[in-house]
Amino acid sequence: MNYSTAVARLRSCAADLDRLAGVSDEPLLLEAWVFCELLDLPDQLDVISLALVVDLPAEDVTWRARPARAEGVPSFLRFEKYPLRWFWRPAVWPVWNHAIGRAVRFWSHTDTESAALDALEDRRLDTLTVAAPADAEALHEQLLIEHEAALQHLRDVVDRYDDREWRRGHSGGGVHPDEHLWCAAKGLVDLDAALRDLDG
Repeated sequence: MNYSTAVARLRSCAADLDRLAGVSDEPLLLEAWVFCELLDLPDQLDVISLALVVDLPAEDVTWRARPARAEGVPSFLRFEKYPLRWFWRPAVWPVWNHAIGRAVRFWSHTDTESAALDALEDRRLDTLTVAAPADAEALHEQLLIEHEAALQHLRDVVDRYDDREWRRGHSGGGVHPDEHLWCAAKGLVDLDAALRDLDG
């Protein structure tokens, strides 16, 4: 898709998120950020990458985890109709990490960030507030926190994998227990690799 189409899709996504925010007085989804491809302002791109910030404990929202309570959100928002990929982030952590090098918030549960969407449409990235790690040390410290949480998350998934109640609770939204296990393992492997790269 071309760049202008991608921004139009982002606006549609923000409108869908606004509708979701009106459903509950205690929102689960707090913010939506765009990162990666779109922020390079390309003429063409294949996918729009989103970071979705949720009000859940960090141990349930480790890197690549599929928190069961949030998995119904993409279906409700009909995200499958857009060329999107999304990652969950807990509100208690920065939105950035090793894979989300810089991000721009385009929606929050209190308001659509119209100015950010307008700036993206006009390719005025220099006028946007971009979330990014302050330096390599800040990134390293955050990755250590996330690595510890991801290791514990993987252990929890392995320990409960054969528990019938856990399996029932982790079988909704088109995501099954084996995918939760794979995502927990993949997230930890990703963080291992990122830490090794930083340590040189």
